[in-house]
Amino acid sequence: MDKLAVELLTLISFYACTDGGPTGCSLSLVSRRIREVSRPARFFSVSLMTSPTQIEQFLECLQNERARATDMLPRVRHLCLSLFGNGTATTISTPPASSSSMSMLTPVGPPRSRVEFLAAQRRRAQQWHTGQDNLDEQYGRIIPALIRAVAPDVHTFAFLQAQWRSTSVVRCVFPQLRELTLVGGDPTFQPFAFVSSDKPLYPALKRLHHILAWVGKDVDFMQWGLHAPNVTHLRVSRLDYHPRITVETLDQAIGENEPECFPHLQSVVIQPCPAPPPVARMDPTHLAFRDYLVYLERLAGRARVPVRVLPPLEMPKLMPGVDPQQKCIHRVKEEWLDRVEGDGDGCWREGMHGRQAPIA
Repeated sequence: MDKLAVELLTLISFYACTDGGPTGCSLSLVSRRIREVSRPARFFSVSLMTSPTQIEQFLECLQNERARATDMLPRVRHLCLSLFGNGTATTISTPPASSSSMSMLTPVGPPRSRVEFLAAQRRRAQQWHTGQDNLDEQYGRIIPALIRAVAPDVHTFAFLQAQWRSTSVVRCVFPQLRELTLVGGDPTFQPFAFVSSDKPLYPALKRLHHILAWVGKDVDFMQWGLHAPNVTHLRVSRLDYHPRITVETLDQAIGENEPECFPHLQSVVIQPCPAPPPVARMDPTHLAFRDYLVYLERLAGRARVPVRVLPPLEMPKLMPGVDPQQKCIHRVKEEWLDRVEGDGDGCWREGMHGRQAPIA
């Protein structure tokens, strides 16, 4: 290692830094020489999954490393960004309470009546809204700066949104983005309504994966056809029949009557949302879901490209202490790493080989 040329060591660093950040941080601590030669590759792949503070610290570190660089600037090529925090229980933080007011905020033991139960639920909802407002404010300050810093260079982007209410619009383009995974609808920081359709936001995008989880936000695939005209592979996971605009625009975008929408499209993978819980007799909910599956099969039959409709998503049994959102977050990160680290298929293996993973 101490005899190889600097150019070779830098190239080796790029091949090593594909795990979301730990290897790049470790290389910077080896020695001065290794830190210098690995600096261009230190942020080759970055995973930010815990809190706004982590994002803020990363941006400060990125700016400092770029200021020290004399030749090749450190650039983020692969990014996995989650706004869910460490989990539903730990994402929301409330200010510390004094000992005198603790008894007023926290009930001692289980509620003894319906009035106490409703009061506890009200307090919990108020704390949730307060914590969500704080997160909205923090993310609203730091996410635009992060997007502006990485948008010109990023190649793969996995973005897991919570119920973040964005109040700012980031006017930028992703000129080199090749693969995009979105959990929870379109990016809230960049609505299509604020962008001219003659200037695509994602001109180089090839693979687009929408996971429509937890929040029923509209996704207009006709707009995606305008802003990502070079998409070849499209996947929609957890597709529900509400909101209707999502299903209808998907049907329209891949149909024979819209050859100009996604003109380079080669394949589509659709995974329906979970089926209703089983019951002894069919009720209107089950009949509607059965009709919905028939509709998806007909959609696949009239599409101009091959469409694979996977079986409905199977929800795992809820276990005490297990956050279902965290299982989805870990799954998305694993699939993102699978694509970044080498020749892995990631979320696209099911469409190619007909296998279904246990949860999306």
